[in-house]
Amino acid sequence: MPWYSTGTVSVATNSPTVTGSGTNFSANARVGDAFRGPDGFWYEVTNVASATVLSIKPNYQSGPNGAGAYAIAPMQGYVKDSADALRAFVNQYGSQLASLGAWSTAPTAADARNALGLGSAATAAVGTAAGNLLAVGSFGFAAPAGAAPVLTDLFNMNGRTLEMGMYAPINGSRTPGAQTDYGIALGLKASTNEWRHILQFSAQGDVYDLSITNPSTGGGWKVAKFYTTLNTTMASNGVLSAASPIVRIADVELSERTDLKEGTFESAGPWGVANGEARGIEVSRLDVGIYQITGANGLAAEGWRTLDPCSPDGGRPLGITESEVQGGTVTIKLYKQRWMLNEDGEMVLVKGAPMDVPLNSWIDVRLDMPPPPEPIVAIE
Repeated sequence: MPWYSTGTVSVATNSPTVTGSGTNFSANARVGDAFRGPDGFWYEVTNVASATVLSIKPNYQSGPNGAGAYAIAPMQGYVKDSADALRAFVNQYGSQLASLGAWSTAPTAADARNALGLGSAATAAVGTAAGNLLAVGSFGFAAPAGAAPVLTDLFNMNGRTLEMGMYAPINGSRTPGAQTDYGIALGLKASTNEWRHILQFSAQGDVYDLSITNPSTGGGWKVAKFYTTLNTTMASNGVLSAASPIVRIADVELSERTDLKEGTFESAGPWGVANGEARGIEVSRLDVGIYQITGANGLAAEGWRTLDPCSPDGGRPLGITESEVQGGTVTIKLYKQRWMLNEDGEMVLVKGAPMDVPLNSWIDVRLDMPPPPEPIVAIE
């Protein structure tokens, strides 16, 4: 409530009577209010006689003042406001305060935790020892990028003694497993000195399952590689084989095969598509049944090199291929199949007339590609 200070007052030394001019004490002062006199001292209002007269105690302490400034502070209003605020608080939160129950008056912290139903986790330490609570990032779980524990060599003692958790392997020794310097590994173990297991995901998309039975006695690692859509390719007859730089020769625009550009295969000119490892090659058609591949070192040095076009249901071959390599340029020729009676009276399959790749198939060619260029490192 606001203080009242309208008008002026006159008061004599050692007198309890205050006489106002231009005042309305009847409407704005109550017994018990605080009166601040012209001398700056505080007095208690003991009686409100009229609009211009009131009494104070103790008697006025200073010299007389005929037209001084004053102020009346309504103490009763403050008490009422405080009581109203307390009542509103109790009405709103009283039931909640009552529900706090025994824990709020428990004599010890242990009794309070028991009253709240808290278990041992409430006092457990955060750490990596047995019985500890795990913090974010412990053993690599939910760790921010670059914060997971690093494995410098999965196959030496670093890997043999690993704890369960997530790791960032840096396989610098190029031992069996992911042939990459970066990746993610999930480590598992059965006991202190027995079985270890690592599931490794390489940055190149390869997945390896690594296990060792007796790491404490030097048991050897067993390595199994998972085959996925990233490291396999499907031939025209639907058979899967290990992937490497692969080009599929076909009429890209008119091909009837909806799976011609599956996975990472993208157009490499109007007459072929290449997977991710064969990016940069170009396929062109020189004549009927004659195709040229540029941008590679040549055909793959090991394993299969070309696969004849086959019917998509996995049936018979649809032609016979022939390959030539000159200066890194690969030439693929396709011929019709022709049966011929040989000198022994047997029917043998030989090359017939040149033919283009059937629209319901393609020719698989496995290449040897140049190494990728070294990344350019900015020098500050």
